[in-house]
Amino acid sequence: MSRSVIRRGVAVAFSGVVVAGFVALGSPAQAADPAAANTAKGGAPAAVTSGVGSSAVSGKSARNGDGASAGVGAAHVDGVCNLFSNGDGDFCLWYLQNYSGSHADFFFGDTNLNNDRFNSAGAGQGAIVGNNAESDYNYDRRLTAQVYTGTNYTGTFGNVAPNSGGNFTATFRNNVESFKWI
Repeated sequence: MSRSVIRRGVAVAFSGVVVAGFVALGSPAQAADPAAANTAKGGAPAAVTSGVGSSAVSGKSARNGDGASAGVGAAHVDGVCNLFSNGDGDFCLWYLQNYSGSHADFFFGDTNLNNDRFNSAGAGQGAIVGNNAESDYNYDRRLTAQVYTGTNYTGTFGNVAPNSGGNFTATFRNNVESFKWI
């Protein structure tokens, strides 16, 4: 190999690193590890399993709407963390850490958790969900719940993988205002 070929290869490699650095600097604000909006915690409360399918609204685009016309109203914000036989499930938020206190369950994404209330029995029942959740669990088997610190999917975001959850990290504890399915 000639020196010019080696220099050209080094120059291309270096410019790739510089471009990657600029791309990283221009990225939107996000959690330090967006794959982990929470600290993994086992022992989440069991979901209520239903043989009733939710295929009419299955998929992330259908589940990020308001759900008003989707026909699953009984499963959305019903005080129960649901898991359907087809793998669809709720995203549940608890008022306290370690899945304790009252919880709120969501089958559909929500642009503003400040107009929702914790609706199950326990500490925090009736409190506004926005900026009051300390733990979470994603009962869906396929979709990731992406949480945001601002309304309308703004601010810092983090992901809660399918079939997982835990206590929110310091960034998200009592600081989640919206979420969507991805």
